[in-house]
Amino acid sequence: MTPKYSYISSIEFINKLEFEYIETYSLQRGTEFETESKVGFKEFEKLQKQLEKNGDLSEIEMSRLLMLKKLHGFTQYLINNNGEFHPSAEKTGTFKSDDQIIEKLKSILNTPIKEVPSWMCAPVYRDAIVFYDLNKEIISTLNVCLSCEYMETRMFNHINADAETYNLMREFFIELGHKVEEN
Repeated sequence: MTPKYSYISSIEFINKLEFEYIETYSLQRGTEFETESKVGFKEFEKLQKQLEKNGDLSEIEMSRLLMLKKLHGFTQYLINNNGEFHPSAEKTGTFKSDDQIIEKLKSILNTPIKEVPSWMCAPVYRDAIVFYDLNKEIISTLNVCLSCEYMETRMFNHINADAETYNLMREFFIELGHKVEEN
């Protein structure tokens, strides 16, 4: 089945979204994560080569390969298709819809779109926002890659934003305590 791609503007995204509160998250960063990621990727490659060479793996090895493939074979999002948060995710804050932080976020996402960045790299989502309704149910997420200036709500659901939006998002996340790397 061919994936269905969708594209909406950051302006349309934030103005159509009705939410009660948000949680902000930082993920896929830090020396511990980097070390674990390198070790896990080497194990993933080893098991993948072993499977290709021998044609089979033990049940435990196959289970481990499938788990590692989820972490190393695809773009990582804050929340996976099973509704599970990324193992490296750290919540950095919770803000009600009437908080000044929300007004700042809305202002950032309403930045007029003049130039949509189009880097040729794969996004690595290290910052994210989860939007909740009154019943504490997730209604949307916003995965943000500040390096390649890209956003998605989930796989194939892209958010177009102006280049300046990403500069403002960087400042926003730093203000919330995210350890955002410099480009």
